[in-house]
Amino acid sequence: MSDPLRFLGRLIACGAVAAFCLAHARADPTTSARMRTEHGQSIVELQADDTTVRIAPQQGANTFSIVCHGIEFVLQPEKLEAIAGVRCGVPILYPTPNRVRQATFVFAGKEYRFPPNAGPHFIHGLVCHSPWEVAGVGTDALSAWVECVADFREGTDLFRQFPFPHLLRLRISVRSRTVRWTYTVDNRQGTSSVPFGFALHPYFLYQGTREQTYLTIPATHWMEAERQLPTGRLIPADELDYPLGQPLRLSEHVLDDVFFGLTPDRPVTIEFRDVNRGITIRHSPEFTHLVVWTPDRPFFGVESQTCSTDAHNLHSRGMEEAAHLQICPPGETMSGWVEYELDVP
Repeated sequence: MSDPLRFLGRLIACGAVAAFCLAHARADPTTSARMRTEHGQSIVELQADDTTVRIAPQQGANTFSIVCHGIEFVLQPEKLEAIAGVRCGVPILYPTPNRVRQATFVFAGKEYRFPPNAGPHFIHGLVCHSPWEVAGVGTDALSAWVECVADFREGTDLFRQFPFPHLLRLRISVRSRTVRWTYTVDNRQGTSSVPFGFALHPYFLYQGTREQTYLTIPATHWMEAERQLPTGRLIPADELDYPLGQPLRLSEHVLDDVFFGLTPDRPVTIEFRDVNRGITIRHSPEFTHLVVWTPDRPFFGVESQTCSTDAHNLHSRGMEEAAHLQICPPGETMSGWVEYELDVP
């Protein structure tokens, strides 16, 4: 073969190798995890391909931004200093999701009190206002992650308000178009059981119009309530005047309700039909309850919960199925997870 032909053959071979390498490089996700300080606030940024989340560990470990393909899915804070609490992003509710009647509950024969913050009641737990410790940040082949810890051990402010010594560990991980929260209640050093509930309180933005936003609630029951506090009575889905398990147009429903009977094989779905976007909410078996909140605002809440609202009090009244209060024995751990799968064309 002549030298020019050999040279041409090498060029073709090199081009084929380069194309192969480029194709495989594009198939492998790009991940990154980094911590930074912005306006005096510690921020963790996790990225996997076209999905980026931002978390404020010192302000309740709130995932205050979820961006996929350049589109923001959750309500943003007015300023970075105003993330803590329940006002934007995806706050963490623990150990008492939503309301506690009269800010008081009884467990194992002993009464516990919180400072009222919703009229005579207590709402949204403790950790959404609390600084969390960052235990680790990293990446692997498919995801980026951060691990945070809320410390309830003796001597801490959290223990003073909820005197059950333990740790709450939280791992937030991001894969391409998927965000997952995994909690672990760590009571390995404890000497008494920890009664708890864990929940996410997302502020989802309407991606299109409310008229073209549809929510599927795959629950078996609605929980009867009086002034947003469940009575413990479970109303079967076939006795409601709207169909659970089928898409509901949110413009036709104003809800602030608790639903029961969710299972991992039936995810919650949100469809923004006029813009061809969506969110699928998947969860582990611990998440049996869902709070749906649809105020007349640019956002709404679909809150995955391991227990009912006011679960501690329902449990103490003998309504254990309706309450589904989680109880972690001393020397053990308990875990569960929720993930949001984002659909963007």
